[in-house]
Amino acid sequence: MLQGELISHGIGDTIFTRSRNLEQLLGFSNVYLKFEGGNPTGTMKDRAAYACLRLAKELGYKELAIASCGNFGASFVHLSRIFGITTHVYIPEKYHTSRIAEMERQGGVIHRAPGTYEEVVKSSGIEANSRGWYNANPGTPENRAASIESYATIAYEIVERMGRAPDAVAVPTSNGTTLAGINFGFQSLRKTGKTKKNTAVIAASTSGGNPIVSSFLAGKSQIENLRPDGIDETVINEPLVNWMSLDGQEALDALWESGGWAAHVTDGEMVRYSEMVAYEEGLAVLPASCASLAALTYYIKEKKIRNGLDLVAFFTARHM
Repeated sequence: MLQGELISHGIGDTIFTRSRNLEQLLGFSNVYLKFEGGNPTGTMKDRAAYACLRLAKELGYKELAIASCGNFGASFVHLSRIFGITTHVYIPEKYHTSRIAEMERQGGVIHRAPGTYEEVVKSSGIEANSRGWYNANPGTPENRAASIESYATIAYEIVERMGRAPDAVAVPTSNGTTLAGINFGFQSLRKTGKTKKNTAVIAASTSGGNPIVSSFLAGKSQIENLRPDGIDETVINEPLVNWMSLDGQEALDALWESGGWAAHVTDGEMVRYSEMVAYEEGLAVLPASCASLAALTYYIKEKKIRNGLDLVAFFTARHM
């Protein structure tokens, strides 16, 4: 089972705690935090990177390509040593992530590429195919299935720790893969009779632009990409902002299937909630990851949620 395999490599089984301090500040009971900072490279991306690396190994590949602004590439490089695979990380030229030196120390091959992240995903995939490497980028059917399976383990861990399924889970959302995987996990538990509750998943993203949130709030069932020049990218919202969510349709489907919701969150709110979590809970959470907590407060107000429901804020990465 993938969950046990991940845990055997130090991935998953991450911090899950009830936050009574935040409950008092938010005026709401039963608020839980699920924090991925304890994974080997500090983010939830270790789950998907491991699953895709395992798939590449099973298919006989010795090298792979992945486009990244930093964290995903770091996950692949760190975990690739388990599988004996050389990882080529394609980073958009305009990004200057501090993780480049880390990846190079661990044997990753860095390529600087022109264009936006979405464009580099496409160009690096083409190069991988031409060179006979595995294309590990999100958006392909194979990587989508492997990643969704890996992120489903987050739902399993939450239910194991709580002893029940929560009423809602807020998820920082960019490409949509994590949200789709968490929903898949809860739906799998429901379909196998391990829970009767249909846990609502909440997409938390940036006011700078994300097509999953904008499509949902417009009441659309089909994802509609944004214009590349219509987004506002900043140092704070970079992990969330995009004009084309590569697994956006799967995430949008998850929102409707779960009876979920979506919210845009400002940079200022992300920073404020990150500082709040650090002070109240001692957790160094990346500001963009704290979009989930902000969105949870919006959800409570919008849906007029009553006290007594179990609500989870999912934090995807630690503040490096």
